[in-house]
Amino acid sequence: MKPIPSSAKERKRYILIKIESESRVEKTDVEKLVIQAGLQFLGELGMARAGIQLIEDTWNPEKQTAIIRTGHKFVDETKAALALIKQFNNKKITISALKVSGVIDKLKNG
Repeated sequence: MKPIPSSAKERKRYILIKIESESRVEKTDVEKLVIQAGLQFLGELGMARAGIQLIEDTWNPEKQTAIIRTGHKFVDETKAALALIKQFNNKKITISALKVSGVIDKLKNG
């Protein structure tokens, strides 16, 4: 079986997000928030095409930041979906995109 050429692979983008809430947010809540935001705004098909995922081991509980992976054509849609979340578990919450990069190390170190 031939390997997939790099020109046919999906190009990924990584979004550094910051969560501001009345109380502390846990990693499991962040995973639920990302999925909920994608499904509400994009629907199941759009979520599958965008490939939105929370990257493991990027949640920083002190800074309340995380990194999300998405397809390069869906960066604006992903940011819009996250920005539309206003409440979670009856608490006010806002999610803002701080940076977008094609390389995850730039977001982790920068």
